[in-house]
Amino acid sequence: MTSAQQISGKLFLALLAFLVLTFIWVYPALAALPRTQTVYETTGQGVDVIPYVRSDQNALFVDFEHQNFDNIEYIYYNLNYDTDEPGKIRGVEGSFIPSQKEYSGHFDGKPYFRHELLFGTCSKNVCKYDRGVRNVKLTVNTNYLTGQVDQYTKVLTFPQDQF
Repeated sequence: MTSAQQISGKLFLALLAFLVLTFIWVYPALAALPRTQTVYETTGQGVDVIPYVRSDQNALFVDFEHQNFDNIEYIYYNLNYDTDEPGKIRGVEGSFIPSQKEYSGHFDGKPYFRHELLFGTCSKNVCKYDRGVRNVKLTVNTNYLTGQVDQYTKVLTFPQDQF
């Protein structure tokens, strides 16, 4: 091995070590950042709800997060919103049983399920998205195995030019 190759190898190792140390130092800071800027508060002990607007602004991702889903029978959600079409309120609703699904992931040690709620309709892989989405309201019911229900509704606000 020539001295130029040795120097090149040492330079490569030094650069690799620098990148690894930078990743170790930066990654925890990135992981600690909030997942969304949308504020959503519950009125009880139900699941935490973390909404995100999809990058193309045609859907809302919603993370349903809870420390322990074992005592939850099912989660119901209802999304309503106004559009540019006069007199039309649009929306989507659904529910899921946590014990019958795989977690979408974990954040700060808490498991969550992620759902994508479209601002529009799709048929045979052709989607028609609503324009002028505003007054977005998300209602979530956490239904426990004990029969108790925790319900909360939140009007989500987004910047004027969001949609």
